[in-house]
Amino acid sequence: MRLLKYLFITFFCFAVSAKPKNVLFIAVDDLKPLLNCYGYEAAVTPNIDELAKNGTGFLNAHCQQAVCGPSRVSLLTGYYPDSIGIYGMGGGKYKLRELHPEILTLPQHFKNNGYVTVGTGKIFDPRNVEDDWHGPQDAISWTEFFGKNSYNKETGAPKAGHYHNPEVIELAKIVETEGKAKGLKGKSLRNYMRDHGAGPAVECYDVPDDAYKDGGITKRGVQQIERFKDIEEPFFLAVGFLKPHLPFVAPKKYWDLYDRNSLPLATYQRAPHGAPDCSISDYVEARTYGGVPANGVITNEIQRELIHGYLACVSYVDAQIGELIAKLHKTGQYDNTIIVLWGDHGFHLGDKHLFGKHTNYEEATRSPLIIANHGLESGSMSYAPANLIDLFPTLCELTGLATPDGLDGVSLVPVLEDASADVQEYAASLYPIDGYMGIAIRTQSYRYVAWYKGWPEPGWCGKRYKSVPEFIELYDYTIYPFETKNLSGQEEYEEIEARLARLSREHVAYTQGKQFRN
Repeated sequence: MRLLKYLFITFFCFAVSAKPKNVLFIAVDDLKPLLNCYGYEAAVTPNIDELAKNGTGFLNAHCQQAVCGPSRVSLLTGYYPDSIGIYGMGGGKYKLRELHPEILTLPQHFKNNGYVTVGTGKIFDPRNVEDDWHGPQDAISWTEFFGKNSYNKETGAPKAGHYHNPEVIELAKIVETEGKAKGLKGKSLRNYMRDHGAGPAVECYDVPDDAYKDGGITKRGVQQIERFKDIEEPFFLAVGFLKPHLPFVAPKKYWDLYDRNSLPLATYQRAPHGAPDCSISDYVEARTYGGVPANGVITNEIQRELIHGYLACVSYVDAQIGELIAKLHKTGQYDNTIIVLWGDHGFHLGDKHLFGKHTNYEEATRSPLIIANHGLESGSMSYAPANLIDLFPTLCELTGLATPDGLDGVSLVPVLEDASADVQEYAASLYPIDGYMGIAIRTQSYRYVAWYKGWPEPGWCGKRYKSVPEFIELYDYTIYPFETKNLSGQEEYEEIEARLARLSREHVAYTQGKQFRN
């Protein structure tokens, strides 16, 4: 029945259009499901909400590692990080093509099959590919890639990478000069600047959208959509937005959408009772920016400022997404374009007293995933476990391309047809912290995390940690939605824990059996 339905839809799509389906592939850095369509009613996200109405939203989608580089490499190749051995970025250790020269990426596969593939903004993390923020990101994957932004002519580009407020810019110059006069450099200089308020975690300034990077990225995307209306080939356009990654900088009009005093703080701001020490590192991303204490308590006032800034950035990006979709409508290409929206991972906003990603917990691994305009069931939200690596085979099936052999991801098309369907028992994420490798298994109701002593070498996917985990975490989201208590070892969860342990072992055996080797 499913095959007949899919053949009918495929025939209909090709009957109304001479082209195969186009793909608009939207990546958003550090975007957690803090969206109106995901149930967070305070969020002002009308364009993303409209996308969800026209497609399927995945409420239980998870990245494969809660940090930019490995998450993106994983998604764009269709493999778990522990299949290809890429767990970090920078320093030359985790370069995709150095470790796996022949690996096939998602945009490369579309390019090889007649698509014009164009990228702009942050798609890969450049540190995992050419390490050039202004050049291509895995050049072989693209027909063309735009690394440089197109900024507002009056304001120009942000200063010091992020800011427009003259007082912020001047303070940075003064403090940097002071630090250098004291003989500081590198990390010591950065810490000195942070401790003296330079490089703040937030900026609210009254400038047009294209004064900041994401507005410039939107302009590039809109230009490409205009160009595509005159070409015969189908397109795969990847647009990667940088916010709401820290620092939280956005035009003032998006800050004005929210009343800071009404924004709730995280309910539970401690580590889970009974969790191992390795589950949370000492690194808190927001503490590397001015205005946030390097140590100790982050006050409620600062927390609300950070949450306000995060939401302002989310609304800013939502507006950019609206411009892309409006351009599709204006050029007559909307009906023939599948639109995918994904966040590369989540972000802790005060829960466990963290402001950042870098854990194996729900707020770090869970990210929004919306597939819209796919011609199947629309306006549905699914609780089915989904991995971001599932996008590769899903887009192949939706566009009629052959799915490459051996991918770790599975197609989500059955869920697009029926939101109550499941295609897999769990989503899997991993995170290495302080000499431990944590493997998280997330089902519809539970999270099971096995912590192994040891850390695999870059590029190696074989067994480089002990085969028996040293610590186990188990959380029941039907009872403790905020991961307040580790339930591992409790008698009433004995059968559940045994089942999840089996799934964990199966995952480890599967990824260690892959043939990718350095």
